Amino acid sequence: MLTGCSAGAEEPADAEPTSAAEETSAPDTAASDCPELSEGATVDGSALGACITEAMTDTAGYAAKTSILGMDTTARYNPETDAVETITPMGSLILIGDDAWVKTPTTEWQVADPNSSDPIVAALSSGAATAAGTDPATAAGALTGEFTVTGTGTRLGQDVYLVNGTSEAQGVPVDVVFEVTEDYVVLATTGSTEAAGQMIETSLEITEWDVEQDIVAPL
Repeated sequence: MLTGCSAGAEEPADAEPTSAAEETSAPDTAASDCPELSEGATVDGSALGACITEAMTDTAGYAAKTSILGMDTTARYNPETDAVETITPMGSLILIGDDAWVKTPTTEWQVADPNSSDPIVAALSSGAATAAGTDPATAAGALTGEFTVTGTGTRLGQDVYLVNGTSEAQGVPVDVVFEVTEDYVVLATTGSTEAAGQMIETSLEITEWDVEQDIVAPL
């Protein structure tokens, strides 16, 4: 979450926009159907989520870094090929459509096998079922509840709105903050929830936007 706030997003200049600004432009249909983002505004989570999903699938690809309970993960996404690659301290996972492969620090790439006798291979393989859900475009589609625009900031050189609210994930309330451009691209998120008496905090930051990610089958 950004600590510093700036003035609201500037109106687009008449001059030709930068490539970054061009690449975050949402489809025209989203512009007319999506909730207006302005400081103090209250927006419906499901409507906002649909606009985020549409905007973030209209890109060549992007990369992100996430942190869950202090464990850092890097990920790359290619919407055109429905491909995801994640790299964690446990190992790596590539998911293309319904096919998945895993690699541990001590093994080569292999087809994912949740029933593997190697517990790390089994764990990475089981993660394939939820890997697509880590994609912010996919996660946004499950948003519920009301959200409030509480401020503005900058991310990757772009103006963003800070959108706060509480959504549900598998029946558990999660407090989240989205950093959203005026074209409904999420460039960062933070979340917190409590499970079994333990506070779980997560964060995601987009590190590359609209850059094609070359994710190929390793075998």
